[in-house]
Amino acid sequence: MTNENLIELFVEKMNEKGKSNNTIKNYVADVKNYVKWLGVQQGDTPADAPKKTLKKYIQHLESSGLASSTVNRRIQTLRTFYQTLIELGIREDDPTEGIKSKKIAKQNDTKWLERHQVKAIFEAIDKQKQGEDKRFRERAIISVLVNCGLRVSELCDLKMDDLDFKGGFMNVIGKGGKFRRVPFNPATQRAVKQWLQFRSVNTPYVFHTERSEHMTPRAVQHIVKKLADSLNFTFTVHQLRHTALKNIADTTGKIEIVATVAGHESVNTSKRYIEPSLKEIGEAMKQTEYDF
Repeated sequence: MTNENLIELFVEKMNEKGKSNNTIKNYVADVKNYVKWLGVQQGDTPADAPKKTLKKYIQHLESSGLASSTVNRRIQTLRTFYQTLIELGIREDDPTEGIKSKKIAKQNDTKWLERHQVKAIFEAIDKQKQGEDKRFRERAIISVLVNCGLRVSELCDLKMDDLDFKGGFMNVIGKGGKFRRVPFNPATQRAVKQWLQFRSVNTPYVFHTERSEHMTPRAVQHIVKKLADSLNFTFTVHQLRHTALKNIADTTGKIEIVATVAGHESVNTSKRYIEPSLKEIGEAMKQTEYDF
């Protein structure tokens, strides 16, 4: 039975169960993404892929810079898909059994960095024992993430043609191929220009490594982890993006601006940056605390 047949049977079953057209459309997109990865990476099909292969796929999703909520949705889709294959007698086992969803930070748990911490990150880059090319590349990467609020996958996909130094914007292709323009301000421009002096590979992408013309999210995460290990606080790639968006929220107080820069489809996703964190609430309440 072909993958196309499996998907057709899955769709029929979802229609029988009264799932909405939009839900089925999302299911199909998620399953096709999985099937495509299986064919390229493993040579398996959904009908015979073992649990270890599914775990590799989830690791692939996580390293692609997708949000935990997106990873969880795709895991849930595959749970539904495999339960359907079992109902149809196509599989006997469920490879999604025992696989847990990823933890999602609650609104007030979203962490961003303080100004002194961002400064410490740049100082840590300058202290690293490495060549100037890597140092300026790391400074440019951190600058783009913490000042422009890009997702790590968006940073990796950034091309030279996307940079408009004169206009002060960069073109970004986000989730679902959605296009947006993000301000590209002087400090970040300087950091990127310094890196471009050392850019030695003939590639359309802004950031590359010694081995690849296209830097991967995993490579960026490795850089961030190395820096975090040298500091007295931990931070992640996502926290750099959160920091940029939080700064915009604090400066403007306008959720629409945050959503536009972030590339959020809904302003509701951006609320976490407008609403005060528990730390901020605590600091405010200290000023009015009674102590007789």
